[in-house]
Amino acid sequence: MTVSGDNALAYFKTISSVRETTGAVYDLVKKNSGGNYFSMNLSKMDGVVDYLCKIIARDYQTDYGSIPPHGRWQHLNAGGQLRVEALIDQWRADNVDELEISRKLIDLIVITVLVDAGAGNVWKYTVEGDKSYNRSEGLAVASYHMFVDGQLSNEGAENPYKVHGQRLSNMTMGEFVQGFQISETSNPLSGMEGRLALIQRLGEALVSRPDIFGPEARPGGMVDYLYAHCDKNKSNTIDLNLIWNTLMDGYVTIWPKGRTTIDDMPIGDVWPLDTKLSSQHSTKWGEDQYLNSLVSFHKLTQWLCYSLLVPFENFGHKFTITNKNLQTGLPEYRNGGLFYDFGVLELKPEHLKRGKALSLKLNADENIPTFTAEDGVIVEWRCLTIGLLDELLVLVNKKLSANLSLPQVIEAGSWKAGREIAAELRPSTKGPPIDLYSDGTVF
Repeated sequence: MTVSGDNALAYFKTISSVRETTGAVYDLVKKNSGGNYFSMNLSKMDGVVDYLCKIIARDYQTDYGSIPPHGRWQHLNAGGQLRVEALIDQWRADNVDELEISRKLIDLIVITVLVDAGAGNVWKYTVEGDKSYNRSEGLAVASYHMFVDGQLSNEGAENPYKVHGQRLSNMTMGEFVQGFQISETSNPLSGMEGRLALIQRLGEALVSRPDIFGPEARPGGMVDYLYAHCDKNKSNTIDLNLIWNTLMDGYVTIWPKGRTTIDDMPIGDVWPLDTKLSSQHSTKWGEDQYLNSLVSFHKLTQWLCYSLLVPFENFGHKFTITNKNLQTGLPEYRNGGLFYDFGVLELKPEHLKRGKALSLKLNADENIPTFTAEDGVIVEWRCLTIGLLDELLVLVNKKLSANLSLPQVIEAGSWKAGREIAAELRPSTKGPPIDLYSDGTVF
């Protein structure tokens, strides 16, 4: 779909547009206790807060300062194995300089974030005998092993621990299938073709932007790019907007064809939603109803940005990053599923029926509704998830008499709580209450 607008391209790519556009939908739904697709009952939030606070108490007691910000690092250490820390120790023992360590960490995190679209209910990755991991952790551990084995480096096992654009752009389906242990019959991975295509487009993006990713076409080249633009007189200070714009500009070409574009330029995770046309933003773009209907999420870029903050702040140039609160909660199925499973959100009957019909057509569990990424159900659900996470942050801090950040609440609470309530309610799959028919590129 192609739309036009004088300043729309720049606006919808900003981090500020996420909270502004989704917030317009959330405010409307909150005012009316429902939108076009969901009913919303905020009195049910007490149950969410109690459940989440019990998980925080179980895992952290009252040591709130030890809660890390939400990021891919923790997934790479799935199963309690400190894989990332072991790599860092190994690199330091091999006299790898601190700047190169930061580049290697960025390489690893970017590739493992990129493959982190929904894996489905069946796929798993097995290591160390019969130890297996599924979903986000499985995808993280699989990409970690490809990184360590040199499968992402131009020089292979002779010089691993790097991610090169040329290598990614040339990755074959056979290499991808082997790396992720995929079997169409016994270990299928949702969105296999789309996921490989995304990796290949990442490689092409890295090669095409040497100004950002350097002569080696590595994600870690961003370290040098950001240092060139930081305030060296103020502890290497950079604004989050600089990181954000670098990610948006550097990776904009990875999005598949058919996504929303403005002036023929893809703008990523941005979707039309009819609900928004009744909101306070309904005339922001004058008479252009399509522009007025757009909401932005940029979940991939947000997840990437969250995950990169720790290595940016603690390794190499040790940047001081300002305006980190511009990021929102992540609009994905664990956070969104939490609010649905506790009854804060409820699908309207006609849409529940429609989603169950698609599940039946796909030979999936007909009790779990399924929708495509562009469906208004998914788009409205994601908008409401962002708004509810902002509400949840206030309620949790009030109950705990704490001052947790939003990334800490997501890490210690909402994401984990969404997973645990899903396992309690749907023990056979542990999947979300609403399924996304994924092409492997939607986050």
